[in-house]
Amino acid sequence: MSKCDLHIHSRYSARSEEWLFRRFDFPDSYSAPKELHRQLLERGMDYVTITDHDTIDGCVQIIDLPHSFISEQVTTYFPHDPCKLHILVWGISQEQHGEIEGVRDNILELQHYLQTAQIAHAVAHPLYSVNGQLDASHLERLILLFKHFEGINGLRDALLSDLAQTLFKQLTPDKIDVFANRHNLAPTHAEPWKKIFVGGSDDHGGQFAASAYTETPAAESVTKFLEYIRNGNCSARGYGGTPLALSHGFYNTVVRFIEDHFQEKLGPGAALLEKMFSRFMEGRDPTEFTLAEKASLAGQAVLSGKIFELLKPANVSLWKELSGYFARPEVKAKLAEQLDAVSEPERRTFLMANMVAERLVFRFFQKFVQQISSGNMVESMQAVSAIAPILVILTPYIYGFHSQAPSRKWLRGIFKELTGEIPVALKNCKRAWFTDTLDDVNGVATTIRKMTAAGAAVGRELVVVVSRGELNINNIPIKNFKPIGEFELPEYELQKLSFPPILRILDYIQREKFTEIIISTPGPVGLTGLLAAKMLNLQTSGIYHTDFPQYIRILTEDSFLESVAWRYMHWFYGQLDVVFVNSDEYRQSWVKRGFDPAKLKIFPRGLDTELFTPARREQAFWEKFGASNGQVRLLYVGRISREKDLDVLADAYRRLRAEDLPVQLFVVGHGPYAEAFAESLPEAFFTGYLTGKELATAYASADIFVFPSTTDTFGNVIIEAQASGVPVVVSDSGGPKELVEDKANGLITKSRDVDDFTRAVRTLVTDPALR
Repeated sequence: MSKCDLHIHSRYSARSEEWLFRRFDFPDSYSAPKELHRQLLERGMDYVTITDHDTIDGCVQIIDLPHSFISEQVTTYFPHDPCKLHILVWGISQEQHGEIEGVRDNILELQHYLQTAQIAHAVAHPLYSVNGQLDASHLERLILLFKHFEGINGLRDALLSDLAQTLFKQLTPDKIDVFANRHNLAPTHAEPWKKIFVGGSDDHGGQFAASAYTETPAAESVTKFLEYIRNGNCSARGYGGTPLALSHGFYNTVVRFIEDHFQEKLGPGAALLEKMFSRFMEGRDPTEFTLAEKASLAGQAVLSGKIFELLKPANVSLWKELSGYFARPEVKAKLAEQLDAVSEPERRTFLMANMVAERLVFRFFQKFVQQISSGNMVESMQAVSAIAPILVILTPYIYGFHSQAPSRKWLRGIFKELTGEIPVALKNCKRAWFTDTLDDVNGVATTIRKMTAAGAAVGRELVVVVSRGELNINNIPIKNFKPIGEFELPEYELQKLSFPPILRILDYIQREKFTEIIISTPGPVGLTGLLAAKMLNLQTSGIYHTDFPQYIRILTEDSFLESVAWRYMHWFYGQLDVVFVNSDEYRQSWVKRGFDPAKLKIFPRGLDTELFTPARREQAFWEKFGASNGQVRLLYVGRISREKDLDVLADAYRRLRAEDLPVQLFVVGHGPYAEAFAESLPEAFFTGYLTGKELATAYASADIFVFPSTTDTFGNVIIEAQASGVPVVVSDSGGPKELVEDKANGLITKSRDVDDFTRAVRTLVTDPALR
């Protein structure tokens, strides 16, 4: 067999097609042609060519070397159409290059010339839109014009290569006829529904040369090799690109750019920088040098006469900072833990860079939380601004993830138009559910656990993504990323939030090929989910479980912070494709605040009626908690926190007791207000957190369920109590009231009105028939 990388770039390529490269005037590539020639042969290629953008200057440098031939990547267009297209042409002469230059602005003329001259050629990366203008109409005409297509491109996301082959393999004679009639364009070749695939790395930095290539039967010459390609006796081999590979190449370009333009200013530090960067690109400690390497660096500095510049305090200080950090035992251990099992240089580099950046960012974030907790708004913004330089350093990864992500929506449209079907790879069938809370005592965590378990039971691909230091849940699919650090919310000390490893989560979502992001909380993990969706062009759904602005107003008694919370909620949920709310009241409140009604949907709910049932009632159940017989049992289940309006419940209970009514209050749950609430209400019974059958028995063994909260958006506990045959008392604010038919399965009271709440409970206590 004979092999050749048929798509690769050198330093002679014209200005880069990558936006970020153009923005900073970086060259498309720094690869030297002769070095590429050596690399490609070493990596098993039998023949070598270079396909620079609209130039053969790189090929001219190697044409006298063995096994070489001249090629280029031609930029072309349909007449009067701004869509930029790339055609790879191979085995041309310098004269033919000039002739190609004369016709390349018109793809129809270019195709005719290449076919007439019998020049081997193919459409490059057919599903990658170079300048965002590619649509189904262009692809239909390309199908009619060209026989050969790049089936594996080593730079672009592997999904694009897979889908390109899927698309072309679904062509039929009937479809070709439809395209030809639609565009009044006859096919230029026989059996146009049968396509030939080639492969090339599309490498720009030298690191991934030959990662994709074209294979033919053994060819004794370039002429024979190209003949095999023209006749279709070839196949694409290798693998598609990844964000890490693209980022790796970008780092290489940046450093080469710095060396080229700032060599003099760097002085002897240039050699040091080159050595450090070389280790970084290999995923090794950039400050660890052998004795011989240290001697070599010092020798270069002495011979150049710039040894004293190398010893400047600033240079020494920077070196000490870096080497000191990497020498710390915990850093060495963490590096070893993350890198030992990883062989790919681009992943080793990513993990190392990410580890250092994560810790620096978290340090500044801690300062931000401290300042915001103290009410120092200006100082908190200063702490956040210090993160910006670190983000700049990580730009290649941020850019890599985003630029590599195919637009699934666009691809679905292409397939729908060309084939009438959506391939499995583009169907929305694998979801990641992001949440900042999972093992906490609250309705959000309960909902996620139950719905994920139900999804898993029927074979749905659904994974909950969290970031917790410790997690004691193992009965549902979970991906837990150890947080960089954790912090407590001001005024809500028992609720811990994590600072997640953002880029590692993006990498996980990309590698696992998730198709939708579901977000339950607008905290750090939820924000990471939103970022992942935006960066990777994924569909997003959000659930507005919790009325955070109201919580903040109750907890802080600060209307300004409440308004800030509303603005943040509006921004956050406004980024999502669909937002589920728990009740029509909350849907209407969002619409009144200017939210797009088309995005808002009511969240579907369900309940395990085999678990929550009146049949579980046990008359003696409460005795183990110290209860006496002959009493009416009032039950509250939920988070014990101030925003639940538990002061209304406490005052009502005291009044009922003062009237000598036979009532006992049982409080099930835990929370930041638990200790203070228990102290203020010693005559009540506090059971702590109950789960499963014990919780279901508690519901069924109660007589009245009391829930004064005005901030709940739904209220799982309401339907659990109702399913257990227990009447409920709720307020007329929030979601719970929509679950109650007044005077049928419960009573609805005026919000935060102790008199009305007491009256309702009294009615049910004194009239057993209503229970």
